[in-house]
Amino acid sequence: MEWFCANGYNRIMILGIDASRMSFEASTGVEFYSKHIIAAILKILKNENDGEKAEKGGVEVILYSPKKLDIIFPENEFYKHEERVIPCPRLWTQVRLGYEMFVNPPDVLFVPSHIIPIFHPKKTVTMIHDVAFKYTKKAYSFASYHYLNFGAMFACKFAYKVLTPTEAVKQDLIKFYNCNPKKIVVVHHGFETPDVSLNMTDADERKILAQFGIGKDQKYIFFVGRLEEKKNLVRLINAFAEFSKKNKDYKLLLCGKRGLKFKKIWRAVEKNDLWSKVLMPGYITEEEKNTLMKNCDFVAFPSLQEGFGFPVLEAFYYKKPIVVSDIPALREVAKDAVVFVDPYNEKSIVAGLKKLAENSKAGEKFCEESIKKGTERLKKFTWKKAAEKTLKVLLS
Repeated sequence: MEWFCANGYNRIMILGIDASRMSFEASTGVEFYSKHIIAAILKILKNENDGEKAEKGGVEVILYSPKKLDIIFPENEFYKHEERVIPCPRLWTQVRLGYEMFVNPPDVLFVPSHIIPIFHPKKTVTMIHDVAFKYTKKAYSFASYHYLNFGAMFACKFAYKVLTPTEAVKQDLIKFYNCNPKKIVVVHHGFETPDVSLNMTDADERKILAQFGIGKDQKYIFFVGRLEEKKNLVRLINAFAEFSKKNKDYKLLLCGKRGLKFKKIWRAVEKNDLWSKVLMPGYITEEEKNTLMKNCDFVAFPSLQEGFGFPVLEAFYYKKPIVVSDIPALREVAKDAVVFVDPYNEKSIVAGLKKLAENSKAGEKFCEESIKKGTERLKKFTWKKAAEKTLKVLLS
């Protein structure tokens, strides 16, 4: 890469990456992002560097983690790197990673989530995915809110550069933390074809659907994400109860781990007597997620706040209409390829669900046009683009 030598390095630059949130089973957006951005960075470095260039002034990559990574990066596809395992039972970022940065700092540290260690290299770059906790404070515990708030404030003040997945999050950082706009770089997240979707047979899909009580002709609305208050699932359940009065053949699948204030979601199902129609199976595998997304009638994503919104891109990939909250970040990602609803208005959510149900029944042009727009929109988001832009920041 040209910028290695252009910046005058006469030795190998050491790039450290916090890989603690990277896992094979990416359960949340941050883990999903960490896995894909690190893999994409290693692929680009592999493609654009060889041993000779590295000797003259390239980059050495160290992945820090509290335990051995469960993802293997073969050297024939990914850039050679060191996995430095530094165990610590609690407060790994501040205690163990912080100590490593104090005694043996890399030239550059990249933290894919916004909590950076107190002790960190001068050139530390972090991704702040969102500041939803500022808008939905009651959805967080006291400790979680203050930890996240401190992390964002500290990063805005002391990080070399702050990455955000959307312009909307950039504006939030300026608004809430008076972050210097010149410090913030917007780098959209990417998308790539799920490997599992290429290997699934019809028999595999039928077996998975049967596990969730989904028959061949069963209609269902799909949501995937952590089941917590900020995802606005209580209003979605109430809206679905109203929607079901005239659309009795639909079910609602809420898939994901239980999060903060889950009891409110449970009570909403109980209050509306929807146990036969609302399914909450908990955590689902990538195979299950992709099968359920592929076979649903449409997707619902009425979250109160998001920094990006991976389920929107997944719906685009599987050519599914989607009901989405009318909030800045999702406007930026989805443009005009979705049905927007007011997340604080149950009637608006009901109207959105009805609109998609009515149009899909009739096979009308509306859904076809939305799907076409979503397919085109999806092309703008690739992990290669995200990694290239991230590397320019890290190695400039």
